[in-house]
Amino acid sequence: MKKKELCPAVIRVALYIRVSGEEQKIKGLSLEAQQERLETYAKERGWIITGTYIDAAKTARKNLHKRTEFQRMMESVKRNEVDILLFARLDRWFRSVADYYKVMEILQAHNCDWKTTDEEYDTTTANGRLYINVKLSIAQNEADIDGERIDVVFDSKIAHGTVVSGSCPYGFRVNEEKRLEIIPDDAAIVQDAFNYFESSASQRATTKYIREKYGVNWCYATFHRMLIEELYTGVYNRSNRYNANFCPAIIDREQFDRVQTLLKKNVHTAPSGRIYIFTSILTCDECGHKLNGCLSQGIYYYRCGQRLLRGRCTHNHSIREDYVERWLFDHLGEEFDRVKLDWEIQAAKRKRSSSSKDKAVLKRKLNKLKELYVNDLIDIEEYRKDYEIYTSALEQMPNDKEMEQPPNFKAVERLLQSDFKNLYNTLTREEKRTLWRSAIKEIRIDNDYNITGIIFE
Repeated sequence: MKKKELCPAVIRVALYIRVSGEEQKIKGLSLEAQQERLETYAKERGWIITGTYIDAAKTARKNLHKRTEFQRMMESVKRNEVDILLFARLDRWFRSVADYYKVMEILQAHNCDWKTTDEEYDTTTANGRLYINVKLSIAQNEADIDGERIDVVFDSKIAHGTVVSGSCPYGFRVNEEKRLEIIPDDAAIVQDAFNYFESSASQRATTKYIREKYGVNWCYATFHRMLIEELYTGVYNRSNRYNANFCPAIIDREQFDRVQTLLKKNVHTAPSGRIYIFTSILTCDECGHKLNGCLSQGIYYYRCGQRLLRGRCTHNHSIREDYVERWLFDHLGEEFDRVKLDWEIQAAKRKRSSSSKDKAVLKRKLNKLKELYVNDLIDIEEYRKDYEIYTSALEQMPNDKEMEQPPNFKAVERLLQSDFKNLYNTLTREEKRTLWRSAIKEIRIDNDYNITGIIFE
């Protein structure tokens, strides 16, 4: 270690102490023991202690930026308030060669040295620097091995459905067997919150509803974390660890997936700062392009961009946003019933169509092929060849369920069943847009202001 000119200048020293949770239990590595040794060492040399920085329950594997006290100490170094950093042993400071050299750059730039009370190091010689590198490499290897052992323990815990910490999402608690179990009353609140969010498409409105109904005061960030918490479906999926049956489910998987889809539809503000409720939903019935939003004298309108910018469409009228809203309030239910009935009729026709007939034909051919082989009318090679052709064709044909997925009728039904008209007036423009987008994919409008059709999500 390069020696400073200690006299007659006053030496300012900062004491740094770090222990992990397990090390706090070991005599000689406790916070109190380290602090006492460091203070005694500094006072014997007449050094002035400018600060004591303690990172308790921080492992050596923890990134430096997560050691809050270490970062606070380094800020003091950058302000040139410290001449020497003092700690008990090198592994109290680092277990990483890379971290060591990053910090050394800062220390050298601010003429700050470091020293340990329990070990001797010399950074002024090549052998001294090599010795430090070797010590740090060994310490880093020990930390990595400890990390691997901990990973094995955690993997085992997750695989067996036991928790790795005492914290758990709202609606759960940790029982005596270290497993998550449901708190029925709290779980009912979680279910109600998910249902309300699906109906309102508004996190803000949902937290307000839960606060007023149950007196549970979730903040926006807390509720957002709940909405994306996969543990509510009984699945653990974190840090490359997965258990599909980790705990009892509060929310069924289908609803959870619907909520994730709805969250992705949350609107982002346009560069102008304006929010157009029906952007990406309103479509020109003449040319098939989306209508663009515009604001004139405080009123929101939508018009065909192909007509406005390129003159390629006959749709030369603008439609008011509030007109579309009123039409949806008055006609959404009947339009939904019409679309649903039409889809069901078409689905029934498809079920009786060529796909089903083709499957029946292929199955008859397979039976006929079997009869030909059994009656020695074809040999095994012919049988295998035709069998592979027919079975391959049969496997490639879609199932009835796969032929065409129905729109998300449940989303519209939930919207219609809820008191969404009264709720609508309490929403922000961002939330109104998300609400419509949760149920409607497209609204087609012709040049005479007629809404000619709706496609549901």
